[in-house]
Formats: sequence, C-alpha cells, structure tokens
Amino acid sequence: MFRLLLIAAFLAVSVHAYSEGAPKAACRDLTPQHGAELQTKKPPYSFSGPSHVRGDQKLTLTLGGDQFLGFLIQARDGQNRVVGQFKVVDTQHSQTLDCSGPQDSLTHLNAVKGSPLSGVTFDWIPPAGYKGNVKFMATVVQTGFVYWVGRVTKDIDVE
Repeated sequence: MFRLLLIAAFLAVSVHAYSEGAPKAACRDLTPQHGAELQTKKPPYSFSGPSHVRGDQKLTLTLGGDQFLGFLIQARDGQNRVVGQFKVVDTQHSQTLDCSGPQDSLTHLNAVKGSPLSGVTFDWIPPAGYKGNVKFMATVVQTGFVYWVGRVTKDIDVE
C-alpha cells in the first residue's frame, strides 16, 4: 500500500511539473519525459503561416489542429542545430525555454487537463545574417500518454 501511495505521489509531482512546460531534458530530441509510447500515425496538428521570411523580419506561425495540452517547438537548420529566437505572443499558454541558447525553444505554460488548447501563435526571429532553410519541429502532447515527437514540421526559407 505504501508503495502505491509513493508512486501516486511521484506521478502527481511529475504531471504538475510538466504542466508548467517541457523539461530541459526534452531539448535535445524533443521527447517528453512521460514514459509512454510515442505515436507513429500522422499527427492531427500542423503549422500555418508563411513559408518564407526575410532575415531582418520576424515570422509569425500558428500551431493548431485537434486540441492539445502541451508542446515543444524548435527551429533547426540543415545541420540539425537549434537556431533563432522565439517571442511569446500568447503569454497565458506559452513561454520560451533556453535549450542551446537564449529563447531558442517554445513550450506550453499553465497546461490544465480540462482546458486543452486548440492552437498557439508565436513569433520567431532568424539569427542575424542567416540565409537558408529552417525546419520548424514540434512535439505535441494530446494527453499525457498520447503524443507525437518532432512529427509536426514546416520548412521555412530565410531570405
């Protein structure tokens, strides 16, 4: 009985911690630390917005689709390096996370099981002088045990 209470308490603390955003341990491979099997079917989510941006301008995108509880978004260059900086648009539901550099990732904030999100809009600023392709990659958590790791993508040309 004591073991069950201890396990339940541990799980409650873990779930609460992730409601405040992805853990830094998820930065490298975008994998949530939920311990469940990831989904292999096509995700019901996508990015909407322009497919190109000038290097001296910000890009505004929206992650949307079915309802979801959590997310982690990064922009990666051709060498799979995290690039650029995110600017929070929705201060109630998103925040930046410093993975490889300042504000280079975006994650959820205040995730509540009974109040899922239907979308989140954000701004991204390319690195100074950068030109080339960038792939936006998102891990989206539908429930604690149903999530897609890095399968929601969008290619952007930075001119």
